[in-house]
Amino acid sequence: MPKHVKELGEVSIKRLRHREGPNGISAKANHAVGGVTGLYLQCMPPAEGKTLGSRQWILRVTVGGKRREIGLGGYPDVPTKKAKEHARELKESIKVGIDPITERRSVKERLKAEQLSEVTFRKQAEKYIIKKKEEYKTAKQVTRLSSHMEKYVYPYIGNMLLKDIRRGHLINMLENYYLKVPDTAIRVINHVYHVIQSAIIEEIIPPFNPAQWSGNLSTVFPSKDKVAPVRHHPFLKWRELPNFMEKILADEEISAHVLAFMIYTVSRPGEARLAEWEHIDLDRKIWTIPPGEVKGNDARKSDKKWQIPLTSQAIEILKKQETYKKNKKFVFISKRGRNLDAAYLGSNLNKKYGFDGDAHGFRTTFKVWCQENRVADDEVTELILKHQDTSATRAAYARSQLFEERKRVLTAYCHYAATGETDKTRELSKGRIGKF
Repeated sequence: MPKHVKELGEVSIKRLRHREGPNGISAKANHAVGGVTGLYLQCMPPAEGKTLGSRQWILRVTVGGKRREIGLGGYPDVPTKKAKEHARELKESIKVGIDPITERRSVKERLKAEQLSEVTFRKQAEKYIIKKKEEYKTAKQVTRLSSHMEKYVYPYIGNMLLKDIRRGHLINMLENYYLKVPDTAIRVINHVYHVIQSAIIEEIIPPFNPAQWSGNLSTVFPSKDKVAPVRHHPFLKWRELPNFMEKILADEEISAHVLAFMIYTVSRPGEARLAEWEHIDLDRKIWTIPPGEVKGNDARKSDKKWQIPLTSQAIEILKKQETYKKNKKFVFISKRGRNLDAAYLGSNLNKKYGFDGDAHGFRTTFKVWCQENRVADDEVTELILKHQDTSATRAAYARSQLFEERKRVLTAYCHYAATGETDKTRELSKGRIGKF
């Protein structure tokens, strides 16, 4: 039978404190206040520099055969009268089979679920963009993703709660631009899918994703290939390359130098125009292109370091530059002393030499030359193009990047581009004659 405790008055309760042990060590004290069986005021020792510790209402009860201690709030924020009323209510609920702690936990879980379900698409997308920032190779990719969200997604569903987004909302969104930019639209809806999927994984919303394109939204729209047929980069036929090189090599404009260097190294336009002297070793005849995550160069699309063989033709271009041996950062600079922007290798540049195409197409010229002249295995030519094999097995064998094989092929290609000789080119590609 519970021990009867005299009910303390308010003045007495205010005076309750922690206890001092026999060795002068302060310890918490639980004081029965009476009025409600099992109601205590728990008094903690004061923190350093304080005279009074925190005080907390505690209700000790037995629930289903288990001893429980239930916190009722701090004193004096929760006054004595309120604490006693709450204690009596809890004891009544226990009599009818309710466990207050379990019930409180359930309420917290429901509240947490309600708070999670109030997440907007924009808020979840911002988390997704942060994650992609770590995955993407260049800052340009992150900027493009953010721009696509701002332009193609947020105006339509950005402020909607994730739990409220339905297939119809996404159809209405895509109808605004799918027929105009189908490739971008599909790229955008795939990002939307992954944003919603991340919310499903985090248990913010139920496991249903209305943004799936294949077999879902794709059935509502015409095929992308029907709306916008694939257009490849226009490229110069390899048989016309020697005459083309003769024209650009006769041009002293910096744009012609960049284009020639790009062709001789089979590099991407951005890689060539932003080449830096610190990455070029003329003694070893190697141009090292750092991984794509290096800041400040969004033209690097690979996350690997690449060593590009420099042929005599490429080195000749480098030595013509006014930056040669002048301790400059960039190899190619404008008349104003700045690094070149993308306009220097735009389509208008090629029209200047009687070719209506773009600079990137010269990589295709190289690939077709290799195929039709059978100068190298496809694996070697793909590595010259810096295309990474998605096959884990082949990628493992290509860790050396086949530098010597690539050097022979580039030597042959540059010789052909400079002279138009075909027979000698095949011999060079096999490494039978000539020096690098």
